[in-house]
Amino acid sequence: MSFPSHRQRRRRSSRRAVARLDADRYMLVMLIGFGGAVLGTRAFLALTGYPQVGGGTLHISHALWGGLSLFVAALVPLLVVDRAALLWAALLAGVGAGLFIDEVGKFITADNDYFFPAAAPIAYAAFLISVWLYVRARSTRVEGRRAQLHAALELLGEAVDGRLGERDRTQLRRRLDLAAAVPDGDHLRPLAVALLELSRPGVLPPYEHRSGWIFRAAVAVRAWLARSLTPVRLRVGLVVALGLLGFAALSDLATIVAVAVDLRDGTTGGVLTTANEYARVDIQDRRGVLLLLVRALLDVCVGAALVVAAGLLLRGVARRAVEIAQAGLLTSLSVVNLLVFYLDQFAAAVSALGQLTVLLAVRRYQRLVDRPARDDRSGGPDGA
Repeated sequence: MSFPSHRQRRRRSSRRAVARLDADRYMLVMLIGFGGAVLGTRAFLALTGYPQVGGGTLHISHALWGGLSLFVAALVPLLVVDRAALLWAALLAGVGAGLFIDEVGKFITADNDYFFPAAAPIAYAAFLISVWLYVRARSTRVEGRRAQLHAALELLGEAVDGRLGERDRTQLRRRLDLAAAVPDGDHLRPLAVALLELSRPGVLPPYEHRSGWIFRAAVAVRAWLARSLTPVRLRVGLVVALGLLGFAALSDLATIVAVAVDLRDGTTGGVLTTANEYARVDIQDRRGVLLLLVRALLDVCVGAALVVAAGLLLRGVARRAVEIAQAGLLTSLSVVNLLVFYLDQFAAAVSALGQLTVLLAVRRYQRLVDRPARDDRSGGPDGA
């Protein structure tokens, strides 16, 4: 039995995909474009009475605009070398994908039914896959010599244009230090050492402050978030948000009881109508009743988890509360909302946006809670 040589192992490792620097940032922008395009399009069409662009025999579907946006998103990074270009490409890709997936009902039905009930869950499932990719990108760390060098080369590209601030310069030197700290026999070490020498103070072009309104707005929002979302404030806000979401989900018990009482004699009456209005769905057959009952039972489980998480967070059991809150929110986003989208897309969209916002806040609080432990392990905030 033969084992691969060192050269063969090195060749295989050089073929592995490397996570792009700031991949989670680009995915987040794409998600914003995706969700905004779907919700914005549905809201606009509902408010304007579903107008038809073209008239007569022509109908210019917004899926065509989505395809155009996707085409431009693919062209931008192929033609322009710039991290800002990647942000625009991510936004255009999200908008294009949202405009395309919004019309999925027309593509899966023989009569081109835009309002096909399963269309909204399919669009939401595509959004969930994008959210999962974002979570994966956010949890993926840039590790290994090749990854450090790729990240450093991206940062050096920003330096060429005078866009490498002090924080990025520190990150550049740190990554090159890690890439250079390898045995002398490694073939990438000379490149890392040479780049490290070129990145010393006084060699890189000076940072040119940008004055565009988008950049100023981004800096202002980032500074406001850092100043406002302190651990204490974020904890209080999460206790309130998780408690409200939990009790709202638990309130579906009333719907279960109402439907069960109304159907006990095999007929339906005024109570079922009230339950329909309460749950914002239109139950017309046994399938609708079954979906509502399944949704309500799942909501009870999710609601209990969120209330428990809020209670633990109030008592200061942060890590356990974060775990339970994330489990409950992910279950609601990935399972419960699929059922709600089948029954009422607008109610589900509002619910999903709220839950996703709270989930992002929970993850931010988790990073704030875990930061002291990381600092202790590294010898201080600067890793000294």
